[in-house]
Amino acid sequence: MSSTNRLVSPIAVYYIAVAILLALFFEVWRGITLFALFDRASAIPASTITGSFLVGLRFDFAIACYITLPLMLLGFLPFVDVTRSKLSRVVNTALLYLAAATAFFIHLADIEFFKFFNTRLNAMALEWSDSSEFIQSMIWESFPVVRYLLLFALVSVGFVFAVRFLQKRILRNARPSSFLATLISLPILAAILLLGIRGRIEEKAPLNWGQAYFSDHAFANLLALNPVFTFGRDLLYDSGSKHDVDRLMSELPVTDVYAKTAALLGLPAAPDDTLSSRIVRPVRFEPASSERPNVILILMESFASAGVSCLQPRVEQKLTPYFDSLSQHGVLFTDFYSAGMHTYAGILGSLYGYPSVPGKSPMKQVTSQDNMSGLPSILGGYGYRTMFFTTHDPHFDNMHGFLKSNGMQEIYSLFDFDESQKLSTLGVPDHVMFDSALERIRSSNGRPFFAALLSGTNHGPWFVPDVPFGPVSDTIPDAKRLNAFKYSDWALGQFVNQIMSEPSLSNTIVLITGDHGLLIDPIYDLDLSLFQVPLLILDKQNRAGESRRIHHIGSQVDIVATVMGLLKLDYDNYTFGHDLFTPDPSGQDYAIFSEGYQIGIVQHNHFAILRPGQKNSLYDIDAPKIDRVSENPGLMAELSDRALSYFQTAYFNLKYPLHLNHLVHSSNEEK
Repeated sequence: MSSTNRLVSPIAVYYIAVAILLALFFEVWRGITLFALFDRASAIPASTITGSFLVGLRFDFAIACYITLPLMLLGFLPFVDVTRSKLSRVVNTALLYLAAATAFFIHLADIEFFKFFNTRLNAMALEWSDSSEFIQSMIWESFPVVRYLLLFALVSVGFVFAVRFLQKRILRNARPSSFLATLISLPILAAILLLGIRGRIEEKAPLNWGQAYFSDHAFANLLALNPVFTFGRDLLYDSGSKHDVDRLMSELPVTDVYAKTAALLGLPAAPDDTLSSRIVRPVRFEPASSERPNVILILMESFASAGVSCLQPRVEQKLTPYFDSLSQHGVLFTDFYSAGMHTYAGILGSLYGYPSVPGKSPMKQVTSQDNMSGLPSILGGYGYRTMFFTTHDPHFDNMHGFLKSNGMQEIYSLFDFDESQKLSTLGVPDHVMFDSALERIRSSNGRPFFAALLSGTNHGPWFVPDVPFGPVSDTIPDAKRLNAFKYSDWALGQFVNQIMSEPSLSNTIVLITGDHGLLIDPIYDLDLSLFQVPLLILDKQNRAGESRRIHHIGSQVDIVATVMGLLKLDYDNYTFGHDLFTPDPSGQDYAIFSEGYQIGIVQHNHFAILRPGQKNSLYDIDAPKIDRVSENPGLMAELSDRALSYFQTAYFNLKYPLHLNHLVHSSNEEK
C-alpha cells in the first residue's frame, strides 16, 4: 500500500474481494445447474433467465458474507494479522478453502436433487440418513459420480488459483494495517458483510427464499436460489425447535394417528403405514357449476370477536358499526376461530386450510415451496386471476415467496404505493390499500378473480390517518388501540359497500374474518380472545342462503372447503377443514389451534389446553376459571387424542412435497 492509502486496510480490501469472488463462483455453479437442466429453461425468455442470475446474486453474496465474516474477524486479530504472519495466512486460507469446498459440494449435490425433486437442496436430503449404505449404493449406480467429482475438482482448483492471485496482489507485499486503518476499516467492512448477510435494507424482514420469486416461471425462480442458502436455512432454521417438534410429534402417545384424523375429516380409514400419509378426498358436485363467481377474502388484522360489537365484546365502546351493519345482510358465524395467533397462521389456515403446527412458521420453511393446495392454486386452475394485497412489506413472514410458490399470481404491497403514503412500519393505511385493490379488481374486465386482502393498521404502533371514522375520546384508557380497531372497521365498510353496490361486481362472494384475535381481558394462559374471530359471508346471489347467524363452531381451516362448496367447483381437498354449510364429518363441531407448543381445542362447551410434557387443562367455557381436568379424565383423553393426532398428521404432511408421497412410501418399504 502506498502512503496515500494508509487509512485503507489491505485486510479489508482482501476480504471484500474474497466475498465478491465467492459470489461469482456461486454464479458459475448457477450456470452449471442451468446447463444441466437446460430443457426446463427452453420455453423461458432469456431476459428472465438473466434475471435469475441477477436476483440470485443477492443470495450468493449473502452466503459469501456468511463465510467471509468469521474469517475477516480472525484475520484482523492483532496476533494473527494475515499481513504480519505467514502461518496465520496459511491457516486462514485453509479455512476459506474448506468452507468454499463445502459450499461447492452442496452446489454439486443440488444438481441431481433439483432434477429429481424440482426444488433446491434442502433438509429432505437427509431424510433417509439412517439408510446411508443403501442411499450411497443407489447414488453410485444412478448418477455419473466420477464426472461430477471431476467437475467439483475443476471448479475448486479454479477457486484456489483465484484466491492465490488475490493474495499475491493484495496481501503479500502490503504493509501491516495501522491501528488507525484497522479502526476505520473494521467496522465498515463488518457493516458491509452483515448487510450482505441480511440481504435487504427494508426494516421488517431479512432475506428469505421468497425474494427469489421474481417471475411467473417457477424454474427461473428456483434457479435464482442458492442451494447453500436453502439447505442451511432448512437445516438450521430454528434448528433446536425443529428438532424438538420433530421428536415431539414422533413420540406423542397417540395410536392409530391416521385413522383418528380420518375420522375427524370424513376420510375412509386406512392403515397407518406412515405418519406422512397425505390426507386428500376428491370432492365432486352433481351437477358441477359452470359459473365462475368472483371471490374476495378479507383478513382483518387482529379483528377479534371480543372487539366486535354485534358479538360478545369485552370492550364498552362500539368499535365496529360498519361490520355490524354488514352482518345484517350476510351469514355470520359467531363461534369461529383462527388457526393461531399470528398472521402467518391466518394466511395458512384461511387460504390453504392448514393448521399452524407447533414450532415456527411453516411459511418460512423451504419445504413449503409448491407444496400447498388451496384457494390460489385451485381457483387459478379454473382460470381465475389470483391476487393478494397487503399494506406493508410483502416479505414479512415470507408471505411473498410462499404465496407466489403456491398459486398466487399477483402480489401488491407497500412497494406499490408512494413513499409519502406510508403511515408506519405497517405501511399504508387500510383504506389506501382497499382503494388500490378496488382499482385492480375493476381491471379484471370480466375475468373471474380471487382476491385476498390483508389489512394492517389495527396493530401496534396503532397509527391511524386523519379520516372521518369517528374516533373514541383520547381520555378513554387504551384509546390509541381502540381507535385503530375502529378505523379498520371504517375502512372495511367503505370498501365492502363499494363492492356490493357496483353492478359489475354483483357476482362476487365476499368473506370477512380476522387473521387472528387480540388479547382483551384474558382469562386463560392460552386465551380464547387471541383466537376468536368472526366469519361473515356476503353474497348478493344468496348461494349461502338468507341472512342469518350460525352458532356452530368453525375454524379458518374450513374456509377453503366452504368457498369451494359455494362455488360448486370440483376439486381435491387436501385441507384439514370441511364445508361449514354441511354437517361436520366427525359428527362434532370443533376447532383446533396452537401457539408455540401449546394446543387448544374447543368442542361444544369444552375448552382443553394441551401442554405436551406438562399439565393439561380442561374448562367449561361457561365456567372458565375452574380447571376440570381431574373431574373428567376421559373427556380430556378424548380431546387430547383428537388434537394431537390432528397436528401430528399435519406436521408430517408438511414435510414432504405433494408429488413425492410415493417416494416416502417406497423409502419406508426399503427400510
